[in-house]
Amino acid sequence: MHMRALGLIFGSLVISLTAVAQTAPAPKPAPAKAATAKAAFKPRDLTGTYHRESPFQTYSNVPGGANELQAFILGQAAAPRKLDVPTEEAPFTAAGQAAFDKNIPSYGRRITAPRIGNDPQGMCDPWGVPRMLNGQVAGPHSTLEILVTPGRTFMFSAWHHDYRVVYTDGRKLPNKDEIEPKWNGYSIGAWEGDTFVVKSIGFDERTWLDHNGYPHTEDMQLEERYRKVDADTLEMDETIIDPEYYSKPFKSDHKKWKLMKGAEKAWDEQIYCVPSEEFKFNNLIRDANVGKEKK
Repeated sequence: MHMRALGLIFGSLVISLTAVAQTAPAPKPAPAKAATAKAAFKPRDLTGTYHRESPFQTYSNVPGGANELQAFILGQAAAPRKLDVPTEEAPFTAAGQAAFDKNIPSYGRRITAPRIGNDPQGMCDPWGVPRMLNGQVAGPHSTLEILVTPGRTFMFSAWHHDYRVVYTDGRKLPNKDEIEPKWNGYSIGAWEGDTFVVKSIGFDERTWLDHNGYPHTEDMQLEERYRKVDADTLEMDETIIDPEYYSKPFKSDHKKWKLMKGAEKAWDEQIYCVPSEEFKFNNLIRDANVGKEKK
């Protein structure tokens, strides 16, 4: 009888503990760390595709320096709010002003029909650097893609389907007499804190700085300073040193791009400048409808 009583007591205890376990609330999982909920901001991670947000499609915010202002320049619309951005003229030397006057652009305040102008764009010549950074047209074409790899950073311009290479392997800029001038120049990059500094030389003087037709010599030096201010925003400033054409360092306006989400199909448009198509478009549309005619 004693053992039977102990068995009944033990059985009752097991049933009671089981019932408690089944009715007790399940323990709450530990809260996930903020780092797993939202990726940490990496100021040195430049890789991504960005859409231009700064108003001017030119090197600097000189008067009449963007396609957005085209209708105003031609007297076809009131000035947009973007015209409130402070503007200033380029610091030309006499030689720089003379070279600028010889350039007849197809955009901006001196817009001229391509058939009587000499904009390299009209012949589908490469834009070169820095125009590929500054002159990208509106809409889906105004993008800049950056790909960072060990030793090199690539910058892709959707317009013209062009790219440039920035060497980040610690090499120094060569002397100008050691390299041949190139459309996109010769560039090296290095980090100064959280600012990516790109220095370039060796530019082909046939390229322009932007749509306005600002010239440069083969001795031009260009510095770009890139900075991620948050996970989605890339900013950049440029400075040109070219004493023959500019009396002091010529600084750009402040550039800004926003990271594009889901831009994996950005290159599907096949945005090439095809001479046969460009000439036909100019002949049918632009030559007869834009700009000034020679008297």
